[in-house]
Amino acid sequence: MSRIIITTDSTADITADIAEKYNIRVAPLHVLYDSEDFADGVDILPEDILNRFEENDQLPSTSAVTPEEYRQFFEGILNEGYTEIVHIAFASDMSSTYQNAVIAAQEFDQKIYIVDSRVLSCGMMLLAIRACELKDMGFSGKHIADSLTDLIPKNIGGFLLSQLEFLHKGGRCSSISLLGANLLNIKPSIVVNDGAMSVAKKYRGKDEVCRLKYMRDRIAEFEGQIDTSRIVLHTTCDLSDKERKYYKKELKKLIKCDEIIVSTAGCVITSHCGPGTFALFFMLK
Repeated sequence: MSRIIITTDSTADITADIAEKYNIRVAPLHVLYDSEDFADGVDILPEDILNRFEENDQLPSTSAVTPEEYRQFFEGILNEGYTEIVHIAFASDMSSTYQNAVIAAQEFDQKIYIVDSRVLSCGMMLLAIRACELKDMGFSGKHIADSLTDLIPKNIGGFLLSQLEFLHKGGRCSSISLLGANLLNIKPSIVVNDGAMSVAKKYRGKDEVCRLKYMRDRIAEFEGQIDTSRIVLHTTCDLSDKERKYYKKELKKLIKCDEIIVSTAGCVITSHCGPGTFALFFMLK
């Protein structure tokens, strides 16, 4: 009898309870500080990145899981008796993780299906949960992988940034743009579409006001189209539990949903987007 397991990368920002509930395994990307190499979520946490930046004005770079690391990752799982793996990879246009996973999967005779999520963060989480549900319904690994590929256009995600300092430090934002955003108190929203990120609407004002407006706009944009089985409310670790509960309560006023998952950005999203980042992820019907 086939034993199937769902796996993904640390960029999926899978919460510990979701990973445990659905038995999802996670391959960590690398977080690099000069000669220091940390495994995302294993020996470095998002809090460490924010603390280092505050204390030393230092930001890391990030790099993909290597083919050899993927080979060891898959081998360890197969040695546990699993016969099929469906791996949901970070968008191929943003990282070499997908291609590296494909290379590693070719080393095995067992069925390993690598899905290019065309998204990042909680969009990957939503695909992973859906994959687990399909697995529990008795579908094969190939059917699950094909179904996820069909769902990718319906996977909606994006971020509202509180500031552009981290993007600027990482070379993804010019000094002029940074200065203009700071002077005008602009909070840009980023949408993720088919493996690419682009600036959408720009908000202006205090974080709380902008976040509430952002939620209203995103829900209104897809009114009547949203799969209300679950929505993910996603923030960086600097937001307090009280703040997260408040935004969850406000989201419930905007849309009736069976499940709202509140998750925290991992090291990759934190290092690129910076503190105060706020996001919604959901699927369309």
